[in-house]
Amino acid sequence: MKGKFGVALSDCIECFDNAIDELHKSLGVLRKLSRTTFVTQMGDLNTWLSAALTDGNTCLDGFEEDRKGNQLKSLKNRVLRATRFTSNALALANKLAATGLESFPDP
Repeated sequence: MKGKFGVALSDCIECFDNAIDELHKSLGVLRKLSRTTFVTQMGDLNTWLSAALTDGNTCLDGFEEDRKGNQLKSLKNRVLRATRFTSNALALANKLAATGLESFPDP
């Protein structure tokens, strides 16, 4: 791939590599939630999910000038779908942070 599209696609791949790393970190936090470090963990979770969300938006920013083509439309739809999932995950994390671990039974 050459030109602006190739550069934008390369940037998009890098953004999603970063997003995947951030989502893995988020899952790691969720797997090890603790009452003693809950506030810090929720802060980390919020940071990483927000960063993953930003990565998706940054990916799309690179294609702003090029609005045609079926491949580009398909890519944008997939990025938007991933962004919606990430946004939902962030909303759930914020709900968990507001509710706290007290609402969950001890294992």
